[in-house]
Amino acid sequence: MIKIIETHLSLDNDNIIRDHQSRVIEYDSWDEYIELIKSEKYKLVNGTMDGCILPRSAKVENLIFDDFHLSCDVLTAVNTRIMKFAYKVNANI
Repeated sequence: MIKIIETHLSLDNDNIIRDHQSRVIEYDSWDEYIELIKSEKYKLVNGTMDGCILPRSAKVENLIFDDFHLSCDVLTAVNTRIMKFAYKVNANI
């Protein structure tokens, strides 16, 4: 198990940040977390704020990642755009 800090920025149509949230989750591995994002699958996780990694029917765009960072845009079924950032805690940098 690894710990990941996730941050979500909710943007309006003018790209103004309307909300933001951060949480720490535990996941089996960084590689499995990346694959889940790439596959655009809905998955509930437990952490400092329980919830899903991606909303249902979300589309992922502009995905960029390395061994300990991830960023992408998430488009939801209700036309909300979220900027998602993730950081693998205790990454060897």
